[in-house]
Amino acid sequence: MKQNGFHIILAFFLCTVSAYAQLDSIQHLPEVMMTDSKLVHFSKGFKLEKLNDSIVERNATSLTETLRYNSSIYFKENGFGMVSSPSFRGTNAAQTAVIWNGININSIFTGQTDFNTISPLNYDEIAIRSGGGGVQYGSGAVGGSIHLNNTYSFKKINNTKVGLHSGSFSTVGANANTTQTWGDHYLNVGVDFISSENDFEFVGKNMTNTHGQFLRFAATVNEARKLKRGVATWNSEYIYNDRNFSGSLNTIGKDGYKDISTRNLWLLQQRTGIFNTKASVAHLFEQYRYFPDTEKPSYDDGNANTFIGALQSEVLLQKKLRINGKVEYNYINAEGDNVGENSRKTLATVLLINHKISDDFNYGLNIRKEFFNDFDNPFLFSADAKWKVSKNYALRLNGSKNYRVPTFNDLYWYAGGNVNLHPETSYQLELGQEFSFGKLNVDVAAYYISSEDLIKWVPENGIIWEPVNINEARNYGAELNMGYSVKLLKQHTLGFTANYSYTKAEDLEKEKQLIYVPFHKATGTLQYNFKTLLVYFQGLYNGEAYTTTDNSAAVEAYKIFNLGAEYTFSSPPEITFGGRFKNVFNVYYENVAYRPMPSRNIQLFLKFNI
Repeated sequence: MKQNGFHIILAFFLCTVSAYAQLDSIQHLPEVMMTDSKLVHFSKGFKLEKLNDSIVERNATSLTETLRYNSSIYFKENGFGMVSSPSFRGTNAAQTAVIWNGININSIFTGQTDFNTISPLNYDEIAIRSGGGGVQYGSGAVGGSIHLNNTYSFKKINNTKVGLHSGSFSTVGANANTTQTWGDHYLNVGVDFISSENDFEFVGKNMTNTHGQFLRFAATVNEARKLKRGVATWNSEYIYNDRNFSGSLNTIGKDGYKDISTRNLWLLQQRTGIFNTKASVAHLFEQYRYFPDTEKPSYDDGNANTFIGALQSEVLLQKKLRINGKVEYNYINAEGDNVGENSRKTLATVLLINHKISDDFNYGLNIRKEFFNDFDNPFLFSADAKWKVSKNYALRLNGSKNYRVPTFNDLYWYAGGNVNLHPETSYQLELGQEFSFGKLNVDVAAYYISSEDLIKWVPENGIIWEPVNINEARNYGAELNMGYSVKLLKQHTLGFTANYSYTKAEDLEKEKQLIYVPFHKATGTLQYNFKTLLVYFQGLYNGEAYTTTDNSAAVEAYKIFNLGAEYTFSSPPEITFGGRFKNVFNVYYENVAYRPMPSRNIQLFLKFNI
C-alpha cells in the first residue's frame, strides 16, 4: 500500500480545484447524448434497467454494492472489497459483459471484470441489459451486460459536485466531478478515492478481518466538441487498485494484488445526407501484480494492450427503418509470467436492423460474424420485438445466439492451459410483460438459456488442472421488478421499489444446481421524502447457494437491512449531509464459503453541489 499517500494528495488537490471553480448556477444535463447509440436504438425488445443518480449514490462504495442492492444479479465476493464476480441469470462471471461507452472491457486474462475495482460515481448512466448481447457487444454477453456510459450535451452547463465520506473500519473517501460547457465545447473531469483498513469483526466468531486493506483511485476525463455536421468526443479513464487479500475462517491472509487500468476512446461522428457515420479508435491497457506474500518483494505480473478501430454507418429511412452496419478490428497483445507472450486479431462485421411498424409495434434483427481468431467463430444472431398492446400493457420477446471465446489464461496458462478449446455457445429466449396502473409499474420476465462447450477447469491425473469443453448447462427462471410512488399531502412522498428473481442453473451432466447461484434473490427499498429530507430503508435477501458441484455444501440464506437518511440545504451552494447504517441487525453472512462479510457499520457523508 505504498502509493496511498500519493493518491490521497492527488484526490484532495483535484477536489479542491473543483470545489473552488466559480460557477453561475446549478443546472441539470438537458438533451444528453452518449457514445453507445446501440443501447438506445437496438434494444427495444430487451429488458433494460437504468439506475438513476440517487440509487447509485445510496450504494456507492463499489459497483458491486450498487448492483447487489438494486438488481437481480448475485455477487460472489471473497470478503468485503476483495475479488467480486457476478452471476447474471445463473451464468458465470465470464458470461457477463461489462461495456464502457460501447466497448467490452472484460479482462483478456480472466474474461471477467472485478466489480469491486469500479466506482459507480464515474459514470452518467449505469444500465443493466438482460439477455444475450453477443451480436452487439461480442464475447461474454450471455446472461446480460452492464453498461457504464458517459454522456455529453452542448446546452449551458456549469456544475461542480464534491463529496466526502467517512465510516467504520477506518474507511475514508472523496469524490469530485465538474462539468462545464462553453461555445461548442463540453468538458467533464472527475476523481474518486476510497481507502479502508477493512478490519471488521466477524459476527459471533470472536475474530477480526485481518490483512484486508484496500485502496481505489480513479480519474476520468470526458470531452466533446461540436463540428459543422457532427461531433468529436474523447473518453478517458484511469483506475488504480491496491488490495491485501483477506484470509478466511480457516486461513490467514498473506497475498495481495495491485492493478492498473487505462481506457481511451476517440470518436468522430459525421452526418452526410441521410447517413450518420462514426469512426472510432480505442486503446485499453491492463496491468496486474500478484504478491503471494505482501511482506516479500517477489510477485507475478502481466499486462495487455488492446487496440480497437471501428467504422459504422447508420441510416433512418422514412423514420421507420433504422439500419446500422459496422466493421470492427481488434488487436490484443498480452504477456505475463504465467501465460507468456501472445496476441489475438479479430475482425468483426455487424448488421443491426430496427423496424418501427407503428407507434405500438417494432422489431429488430441483428447478425454478427467474426474472423481471424485462432478458432472457429460461430455465426451470431438475435431477434427482438416489442408490442404495446394497450396504454397499460406491453409485451416483449427476444431470442439470440451468443458466445464466449477462451481467455488467455484458458489457452496459455503454463500449468495447464489448453490451446484446443472451442468457444462457448448459448441460445437464449426471453418473454417479458410490462404493466402500469397509475403510479405502479411492474415488469415480469421469463427466460431460458441453453449452453454448450462450456469451459471448465478439471484435474487431469488428479494433479494438474486444465480447462476443457465438457459442460452443458440449462438456465431458466423468472424475474419481477416493480416500483410505486404516492404523494401524501402536499410535500410528502412515499416510494417503493422491489426486485425478485428465481434462477435454476443446472449442470446437465451432473443434474445439479451450478455453484454460487441462489435459487432466490430479492431486494427492496422503501423511501420517504419530505421537502429536502430523505429517509430510506433497504433490504436484501439471498437464498441458499451451493458451494460444491455435488450440492453437498452451501452458504446459508441471509437477510440484510440498511437504513439511511439525508438532508439538503436548497440555498446555493447546495449542501447535503447524511448517513447510512448498514447491516442494521448485525447479521452474520457469507457470499463465499468461510469468508464472513462486514458486521454492523455506519457511514457519514457530506456533499456539495456548487
